[in-house]
Amino acid sequence: MEVAVVSVEQLHQEFEWMKEQLKKEILLDVEKLGSKELLTRQQLADYLSVSKQTIINWSKEGIIKPKFIGNRVYYKAEEVNNLLNQ
Repeated sequence: MEVAVVSVEQLHQEFEWMKEQLKKEILLDVEKLGSKELLTRQQLADYLSVSKQTIINWSKEGIIKPKFIGNRVYYKAEEVNNLLNQ
């Protein structure tokens, strides 16, 4: 059995390619939601493949801006899409 040897540069290039592919998939998912749709923290976390706590942290840091409706927190799909396109 032969073991493949991969350089650090090759591994880095593969990682960057995978990261770009994931970003494209996330953008497509968000675009499918429609620009006016509101997402809950959990929905946004699922779409971005991060934890709900990460969404809370990003909100506190001002990376994403929550919308408060009553005692509920939402995020505009359009704003998330714009942020991902930057």
